[in-house]
Amino acid sequence: MALTLEQAQTALDAWIAADLAVAKGQSYSMNGRSLTLANAKEIREQIQYWERRVQAFQQVAGQNNQAALVDFSDV
Repeated sequence: MALTLEQAQTALDAWIAADLAVAKGQSYSMNGRSLTLANAKEIREQIQYWERRVQAFQQVAGQNNQAALVDFSDV
């Protein structure tokens, strides 16, 4: 599955929103799941994952000075 920078950024933003809600003692629903404080480790891992993906897109786009698709099939 090929992702775009916009899709990766949207996913990162969603996980950051989940982290903020959970940090306030709230739950957060995403993709039919309810995330709570018990999911804090998973949320942090997902934020790190999507941060790496966004950075990879930005690096490729910066090298080519244009939009790019990055293949993460080997991850």
